[in-house]
Amino acid sequence: MTAVFGERCTLGQANGPEVEVRVFGDEHHARYETLDGYAAVYDEQRGLFCYARLEQGRFVSTGVPITEPAPPGLTPHLEESPEVRAARAAPRPRGRGPA
Repeated sequence: MTAVFGERCTLGQANGPEVEVRVFGDEHHARYETLDGYAAVYDEQRGLFCYARLEQGRFVSTGVPITEPAPPGLTPHLEESPEVRAARAAPRPRGRGPA
């Protein structure tokens, strides 16, 4: 098992330039932060990494791209709840292979 703790990584976006983020996690679960410590998620509708806020223990996009200033009142270094992380990291059933 390999884990990363704040490693800087450059990631592409569908509708914007590459962005640099910090990655925390392992092969089961990872989270992203901006270089100044704000949680970030990839917003599929926007095609961009956006700042994240917590809603019922889960990250949701604020809709504000991380290439812009952070929204007022956003707390740095957010993490999803242990229950959300555990559910995301749970093994997924595999499809059947050829017989």
